[in-house]
Amino acid sequence: MMDNGEENKGYTLAIMNRRTGAVAEKVYLKPMALYVPVFANEAVTTLVDCLALSEDCALCDKGYALSVTNNNNGVSVDKDFSTLDELAAPDTAAEMVKELINIVRGYDEDDDHNVCGW
Repeated sequence: MMDNGEENKGYTLAIMNRRTGAVAEKVYLKPMALYVPVFANEAVTTLVDCLALSEDCALCDKGYALSVTNNNNGVSVDKDFSTLDELAAPDTAAEMVKELINIVRGYDEDDDHNVCGW
């Protein structure tokens, strides 16, 4: 649980090319906005475009990971995709962002109830 005196470091949404290690990422201080499909799709599309511009097309589509990280505690989860097109599909993008945020939030809630550290 975050102390009220601490600064909110937000969540990072990132896409990484598994082959080259290239990453496009953005920090969201209010990640719940990404539950809205249009915002999630826009966020993923922006990252895909940034990553695609920085890569040699000969290296494209060798495997990508979409990840969400809670910057306040370091909890991170990711999901692999074969291609950027698969990742950027509107239904897929919105659902995966929501799913990954829920998983990260689940770890946060477990920590709140886990007083022994097990």
